[in-house]
Amino acid sequence: MWRPWIFGVLTATAIAACAGGPTPGSPYDASGAYSGRLSVQGQQFDANLELRTASGGGVSGSFVVGPPFEIDGRVDGRVIDDVLRVTITYESASKDGCDGRIEGILDIRKGADAIEGPVTITDCRGELPGSMSFLR
Repeated sequence: MWRPWIFGVLTATAIAACAGGPTPGSPYDASGAYSGRLSVQGQQFDANLELRTASGGGVSGSFVVGPPFEIDGRVDGRVIDDVLRVTITYESASKDGCDGRIEGILDIRKGADAIEGPVTITDCRGELPGSMSFLR
């Protein structure tokens, strides 16, 4: 007996399985240690990014910016195809209470040896545009 709802369930399951992010070891697996820059209003700050990619494209890790604007952050995100959608929550090393969040949609170069793109930084001073650029 034909049950049209079964076709819909099978189609949705197949689409969901294909729409996940890369698995560890794929060309867009962002796992690893990166060094680079965080740019904000023309100023550049040395930064390090450490990422772990899980099956399905979930990303977690750490983000550190060196002096003079020291921050320690926690990375959460998702890789979809060749894009990393990322949120970094951070604490200011100066403990001035001006903690914040960095959000962006970053391009991942095939082989995942470079990650870069625009970001928005939000903290106690408001919202600022910026960019990130990292190499592995």
